[in-house]
Amino acid sequence: MFPKSISDISNVWLKKVTGYEVKHFTFDNVSEGKGFAGEVFKLNLAYAHADSISNKNPSTLIVKFASQNSSTKKLVRPYAINETNIYSNLPKSYEGFLPATYYSECDDKTGDCCILMEDLSTKIYGDSLQGLSLAQAIAATTSIARFHSSFWETSKRSQFSWLKHSKLILRFMSRIVEQNSLIFLDSYGNRLSKEFRELVTVYPNKMMAIWDRLMDSPSTICHGDFRPDNFFFGDDDKSITVIDWQLCSEMKGIVDIAYLFTWGLDEKNRKSWESQLLTHYHDTLISKGIKDYSESDIRKDYILGLFVPFQILIVASTALNNGSKRGEQLISLVIKRMQSIIDDHNLLSQLSRI
Repeated sequence: MFPKSISDISNVWLKKVTGYEVKHFTFDNVSEGKGFAGEVFKLNLAYAHADSISNKNPSTLIVKFASQNSSTKKLVRPYAINETNIYSNLPKSYEGFLPATYYSECDDKTGDCCILMEDLSTKIYGDSLQGLSLAQAIAATTSIARFHSSFWETSKRSQFSWLKHSKLILRFMSRIVEQNSLIFLDSYGNRLSKEFRELVTVYPNKMMAIWDRLMDSPSTICHGDFRPDNFFFGDDDKSITVIDWQLCSEMKGIVDIAYLFTWGLDEKNRKSWESQLLTHYHDTLISKGIKDYSESDIRKDYILGLFVPFQILIVASTALNNGSKRGEQLISLVIKRMQSIIDDHNLLSQLSRI
């Protein structure tokens, strides 16, 4: 058994999984309105021995659980399994890009999960509403390209076979997208252009074909939710730690870049930096030994990858539009950013060719 909610956390369990002599703790909910599919709490730790903090024991930790909403937990169960497996299976050498993790477990049947990790709040937290600076966007692009290169068409991925999207999961996703498309149009249709509305209507019938292409070679391990709300930057904006790996999967790495540009850059900056950052992604892959993926192929796959953050917008809008002011602001902002991308890249026409 493992803790399934904040009320299940105890001093005894904390000592068991961390080795720290915790006397007592308080907690704060830090997930509200951030677009997380689960519940995230900061644990404020008090130690039995006064010198524990000076001995570099952490004063705070972060614990993440599945949503306490049964329907949400059922919906995201496969992704909770993904995230806990990533934290359990990636080598310690990836700490830094991923947070240091003390415990990671998921019940495959119920979707209940618990992840205990370092608190990154001393770093600079990304903000999808504000969007990234150019320096931050370069750091994110560099770091994810390096990560992608580590698992590029390689046997290293054999231990991550559970990341593959089965046809069964994709068909389930397709039904969810179709259902949420109607809700999305009902809630936001009056804000959308004619092309945007038509794209929402047509996309569910094209989704399987798009994902077949996205999972084709060359593939790697993608984060799948690569947006600023999941980023923590160092003081120099050159280092980045990425959280929330629920949507990680095996597909074309450019999907993470498409997600970054859609959810992480305002319209003006995306227009100005898009080409530069795509070139930088390509150059970073080359520097890490990836020679068989041309920049023209990257730009072609980028257009295909843009349909994934579009799909996430449709599905996430119902979860984020839950009375949270920030959640509603985020959806409204991403709709504007997505509208700009639809226009600039003529996505409706692109979709008709698939």
